[in-house]
Amino acid sequence: MLKLGRFKVKPILFVFIMAILLILFSCAAYSAKESVPSASVNRFIKKFIARHAAQIGESEQLIFATNRDSSSFLVTIHAVEKENGIWHLVFPGFTGSIGEKGFAAVDEKREGDGKSPSGVFPLGTAFGYDPSVETKMPYRQATNDDFWVDDVNSEDYNQWVKGEPKAASWERMKRDDDQYKYGVVIEYNMHPIVKEKGSAIFLHVWKPGESTLGCVSTSEEMILSILGWLDPVKKPLIIMGTESEIRAMRFGASWRDTKPEASADPSQKVADIVDLKEVSPRIIVDMKYATEDNFTKKRLYDSNSCFLRKSTAGKLDAVQKELERMNLGLKVWDCYRPLAAQRILWAILPDERYVANPETGSRHNRASAVDVTLVDSQGRELQMPTGFDDFSPRADHHYQDLPDQAIKNRELLKSVMEKAGFIPLPEEWWHYDDGKWMQFDLMDIRFQDLSKHQN
Repeated sequence: MLKLGRFKVKPILFVFIMAILLILFSCAAYSAKESVPSASVNRFIKKFIARHAAQIGESEQLIFATNRDSSSFLVTIHAVEKENGIWHLVFPGFTGSIGEKGFAAVDEKREGDGKSPSGVFPLGTAFGYDPSVETKMPYRQATNDDFWVDDVNSEDYNQWVKGEPKAASWERMKRDDDQYKYGVVIEYNMHPIVKEKGSAIFLHVWKPGESTLGCVSTSEEMILSILGWLDPVKKPLIIMGTESEIRAMRFGASWRDTKPEASADPSQKVADIVDLKEVSPRIIVDMKYATEDNFTKKRLYDSNSCFLRKSTAGKLDAVQKELERMNLGLKVWDCYRPLAAQRILWAILPDERYVANPETGSRHNRASAVDVTLVDSQGRELQMPTGFDDFSPRADHHYQDLPDQAIKNRELLKSVMEKAGFIPLPEEWWHYDDGKWMQFDLMDIRFQDLSKHQN
């Protein structure tokens, strides 16, 4: 009996062991397959990356929108990412559409030609109809009061503006056909903006089987996946054009200019910088980083002066005048910020929801952003959701678990700031960017040097 029992157990153990081995082998094979995703990147993309390493620079996320026929509006889109020095495919190739007349050759895109530009361009602000979406990119909600100007004679050409523009032509950012329901700005013809070279180039939701007027479009599902994947720290770029055009691509000054350099020379590019007190003396200036009353608990500025672009200061003055009719006013907590101070903030809090990466710079570094709150006629601060530099969910514009008066005051501030042409930062109720910030250069000039150039 004992021998028979032993004989029966052996095949059972053998089968059990073999099953375990098969499972382990399958898992190992799958893991091995996943560990070498770079094999999925096609030869065309590999060769482009190898030949244009200098132009790609530090970018670790690339989107390719390409085809082989310059007159076709259909493209294949690939997304690749660099991890541990190896490029791998993020999404399998998927179909998209471009301008109805296909791709323009490099530097030959013109306003209204029905073509999409060819070249390598940074990806900028994400946008959509919802108050927020799942993305790490800076995000802006598109409302019925948001427009993109395509009038080549307008000073707002190729810019997103608030309020119906004083221009001959423009398009709404909240469309009836939902093509801009989700998207991201392709920063074509933006640094600098050149008249007639084309405007409003986005990656957005498509109408299946239809062309665009020059943008790149694909399914809503893929746009949401792309927005969830993009990371501004990885400096995402989009490469657009026919394969032959891209192979022959040469990069001139226009490409290099998309990487902003900070001016440290006080004699350059400060002619339009003003002290806010000279423009709007009744606005209270309380520069938090000139004190220890900020999240760093350090004094980062050597001056309590609020320096801004002339046009930005003019918009803030308009806000102050409107508030004074309500017996209210503004207090500013931050204005121009030298890039050197930006690096200190980033070293302490490297989180792009709250502190801009100094590699790309903050709107504050361009003297085109302000941190503000409301005060009464006696200069006393009104109740707001939080204090300055609060990084909790309560600081978000859409947070509702707050006293009614705090919400009312937050919405009043948002209303008057947007009316004047400012854009709110979703995560910080106090932060507003000038809607034309992209026109201005980064600066790394000391306050004392700016003061010398005010006279």
